[in-house]
Amino acid sequence: MVWVGPALGPVIAGFLEVDKDWRWIFYVILWLGGGSAILMLTIPETYAPTILYIKAKRIRKARIPGYENIKAAVEEGDRTLVGIYKVALTRPWIILFDPISFLCAIYMAVVYTLLYMLFSIYPIVFQERRGWNAGVGELPLLGTVVGAWFGGLVVMVDTRIRQKKIERGEIKMEDATPEDRLPLAMIGGITFAASMFWFAWSAEYIHVHWTVPTIAGGVLSASMLLIFVSYLNYLVDVYMMYAASAIAANTIARSACGAAAPLFTNQMFTALGVGGGGSLIGGVAAALAVSPFLFYKYGKQIRIRSKFAPTQEKREQQIVDEEDGPQGKD
Repeated sequence: MVWVGPALGPVIAGFLEVDKDWRWIFYVILWLGGGSAILMLTIPETYAPTILYIKAKRIRKARIPGYENIKAAVEEGDRTLVGIYKVALTRPWIILFDPISFLCAIYMAVVYTLLYMLFSIYPIVFQERRGWNAGVGELPLLGTVVGAWFGGLVVMVDTRIRQKKIERGEIKMEDATPEDRLPLAMIGGITFAASMFWFAWSAEYIHVHWTVPTIAGGVLSASMLLIFVSYLNYLVDVYMMYAASAIAANTIARSACGAAAPLFTNQMFTALGVGGGGSLIGGVAAALAVSPFLFYKYGKQIRIRSKFAPTQEKREQQIVDEEDGPQGKD
C-alpha cells in the first residue's frame, strides 16, 4: 500500500482536475481520510507487551486472590510520562547512528526519495514532453502499481518457501540470522540501478514508445519494494527489542528525504534532462547496491560490535560473566 496509494492518487487527481476542478481533489481526500479514521478504531492491538499489560491491569482490577499485585514485564521499567517520552524521543536518534541502522537509513532514504520524485518526473516525461493532459499523463504511474504488486508477490513466495523449509527441518530457527533477509535486497539493488538507467534514457527520447519507460517504471517499483521490505525485516531481526526505535529512526530519515523530493525534482530534471537526472539517481543507486552484499558478508561482525544489536555471542559472554561473578568474589 505504501507504493499503490501514492501512485493511484495522482491518477485520480489528474482526471478530477480535467473533469471537475482542483477542489474535488481535496473533497475526495476528506472522504477517504474520514472513512479511514473510522476504520482505525476497529484495528485490534497486536503488540505482545501491550496485550500483557492490559491483561495484568484487568486481573488486578478483578482482585483475583493471589494475583492482586501481578505486573506485566513492561511495567517493571520507568512507566512515567517523562520516562516514556525520554526513551521515545532519544533512543531512535541514538540508534540512527549505529552502523547498520545508518547505512540502511541512507539506502532507504534514496529509495523513498525516488518514490516521491516519480510524481514529479512522470508529468515531465508524459505531459510536458509528450503533450498528454493531466489525466492521461498520470496513467503510466499504474505501471508502478503493477510493479509493486509483483514485488509483493515475490516477497510472499520467498516467505512461503522459507516457511516450508523450516517445517521440513531444512532450516533450523536457531541457525537463522538477520542476514538471511538480505537476498531480496541484493536482487532489488541490482535491478533498481539498472531499471533507473532504463527508465531515464527511454524517457529521454519522445520517439521511444511510451510503454518502454512505463515498463521500466514497473521494474523500478518492484525493485524498490524488494529493498524496502527486505531492509525493514533486517532491521527488526537485528535490533529485536529495540526494533521500534530502529524503525522510527529509519522512518524519520526516509520521510524527511521523501518530503524534500518535490522541492528540487523539477529543477534537477530541467537542468540535467530526464536522461541526465535519472542517470545521477541510477549512479547513486549503483553505489548503494553493494550495501546488502556487505551486510550479508560482514553483518555478524558489525552486530557483535553494536551496543543495540543482541547476538548469540553476546548472550554466551553474558552467561560466562554471570558464572564467573560469584567465583571472583570468593
